[in-house]
Amino acid sequence: MYQGQDYVNSASQSSYLNESSYNFTNVKKQAFTILYIFMLVFVSISILLYVSQILNINHSSSRLLGLESKLEAIKSRNERLEVQLASKTSLAEIEKIAKKELNMVEPSEKETLVYNNQLKKEEKYMADLPKEKFFLAQIYDKIIKEVITVQAESLE
Repeated sequence: MYQGQDYVNSASQSSYLNESSYNFTNVKKQAFTILYIFMLVFVSISILLYVSQILNINHSSSRLLGLESKLEAIKSRNERLEVQLASKTSLAEIEKIAKKELNMVEPSEKETLVYNNQLKKEEKYMADLPKEKFFLAQIYDKIIKEVITVQAESLE
């Protein structure tokens, strides 16, 4: 028998195949290790996403509180301005300004003019139909007459 280089290599290969690296328990351990690493990465990414969402919510809540405080300040300022406007446009204030700054005086005699537009006109129907014939035409004419008529009254 030849004990050369090739025979030694074939003997070492057969011992390599018989090693425990191809054992079923080692493959099972490697699969569990890979699964464990995958689960660890998945859980850590989930925790990071959860923390980032909580930070976003806290940031949005603080902005909302700031905007609500600004809104309250604007509402209170608006109320103060409405009170000032009401005081400046009251009749007593206008009368005071008119008398002091514009030197206006009360009239000795009050005169009221009333416009009376009660001239008798010939009734003209918008529908141009006789009164007796159509009930709907009468209603239409009354509505048009009320819309067209303008009445003015005196202040007293």
